[in-house]
Amino acid sequence: MNIETDDIGYIIDEDNIYTCSKQSSNNIICKKYTISETSCTSNNIGKLFIEDEKISICLNYSNKEYSVKLDEANNGNYVLYKSSTTNEIFGTSNNKPYVIVTVNENSVILNTKYSNGLKYVYINKEGSSVSSMYRIMNKGDSCPKNGNSSVIMEENILELECDNGICSEP
Repeated sequence: MNIETDDIGYIIDEDNIYTCSKQSSNNIICKKYTISETSCTSNNIGKLFIEDEKISICLNYSNKEYSVKLDEANNGNYVLYKSSTTNEIFGTSNNKPYVIVTVNENSVILNTKYSNGLKYVYINKEGSSVSSMYRIMNKGDSCPKNGNSSVIMEENILELECDNGICSEP
């Protein structure tokens, strides 16, 4: 059974998981999806995996895992890195390495309408917890600091220029 939606990404209902992608005709097609991964690796960036009986999305993998569990506590906008093995995400193929996804307990959706009213989007790459890694920083969020000091760790901030949820470094 397929579902109809205008959203691109993963959609979870009480019985099934669907992956919805844009086709060359610009139609969105949703197909039933089965999670086969058990961890976040460089080979499954952009895919769902199950860890400790919880569904997570693999956002990036660069010497360590950057993922977020799909639960209410982690609702928000994140950046998903499109590695050389994941150049095409949800049917959106282009040469920019990042996409913005909105995560909640029932979905991971490509956010083509994200706007913070600024020229750039800022991402906390390391975060204070696993769930804040690769999360978009909003106005009023604290910048990553070195321990208890007031020194901002600029190397942990990723600056991106985005258009319709597709992003690259300026």
